Amino acid sequence: MSETYKIVTDACSDIIPEYADKEGILVIPMEVVMTDGFKFNATYDNAEVPLENFYHKVEGGLMSSTTAVTPQAYLDFFRPLLQDGNDILYNCFTSGMSSTYNNALLVQEQLKEEFPDRRLLIVDSRGATGGMGYQTYFAALNRDQGMSIEDNAKWLEDTRLHINYTWTVSDLNHLRRGGRLTNIAAFAGTLLQLKPVGDINDDGQLVALGTVRGRRSSLKRLADIMAARIDVSADKPVLICHCECAEDAEFLKQKLLETGKTKEVLIGRVGPVVGTHLGPTGITVYYFCDHRGGLK
Repeated sequence: MSETYKIVTDACSDIIPEYADKEGILVIPMEVVMTDGFKFNATYDNAEVPLENFYHKVEGGLMSSTTAVTPQAYLDFFRPLLQDGNDILYNCFTSGMSSTYNNALLVQEQLKEEFPDRRLLIVDSRGATGGMGYQTYFAALNRDQGMSIEDNAKWLEDTRLHINYTWTVSDLNHLRRGGRLTNIAAFAGTLLQLKPVGDINDDGQLVALGTVRGRRSSLKRLADIMAARIDVSADKPVLICHCECAEDAEFLKQKLLETGKTKEVLIGRVGPVVGTHLGPTGITVYYFCDHRGGLK
C-alpha cells in the first residue's frame, strides 16, 4: 500500500471498518450527545458504544445531536500528521448538513502557514454516511494505484454528484422527532403504512422522493431506483448500509441482485450521526450513477 499521502474522513462516513483498516484510512471521531445527557465519541468502528446499544436508546425515544468537528479538534488531528511529513486528503461530511466543512477550511489556512511544504486538501463530499465512506474507499484505491493527491482531490470533486444516495425508513416517528416530519404527517403516515423514500440532493441535503405503502414495497422501490440510475460501466459494487435491520438489508440485497444490474452487493452500517434521524429501521443504498437524484 502506498503511503505517499494520508486519506482521511470523519465518523459520519460510516466506512466499513475492515476497509478502513486495510487501506489505512484515518477517521476523525465526532462527539454525540444523547437527550438523556449521555455523551460519547462516534468512531469508525463504534468502539465506545456498540451500535446495538445506541439504537436501543433511540428505539426507547431518545434522540442525539452531533457537534461539528471543532477547529481545535482538527488541529489536534492534522498537526501531528503534518509534523511527521505526511500530506493529507480529507473527504469531509457535507456542508449541507453541518458546519464541519467550514471549520476544516479555517484550520486548513492556519496549517498552511505552519507547514508551507505540506499539502492539506479538503473536499466537501456533499454526502454522508455510507456513500461518503464508499467514495473515500475508492479514493484510497486511487492512491494505491499511484494517483497524485491533487488528481485524487479532483476525482472526489468530480464524482461526488455521481454517487447515488437513497434511503427509506419504516418508523416515521424518528423523522418526526428529528424535525424532518410534522406530527400530523407522521401520524397519518403511520396509520396508512406509508414509508418515505428519500435522497440526498446536489447540495448534500436530505430530501424526499415520495412514499410507498408497506415496508417490503419501499425496499423494492430502492431496488427499482438502483436499476434505473446505476452506471453499470463503472463496474463497482453496490453498498447497503442499515441502522439496525439486518434482515431487511438481506432482503434488499436479494432484490438488488435480481435486477441484473449488479453482481456484487456489500452490507455496512449507519452510525449514530445519521442513525438518530432515521431510527433503527433506516436503510440506505449507494452506487455510482450518471447523476445523483435523477432517473437517468
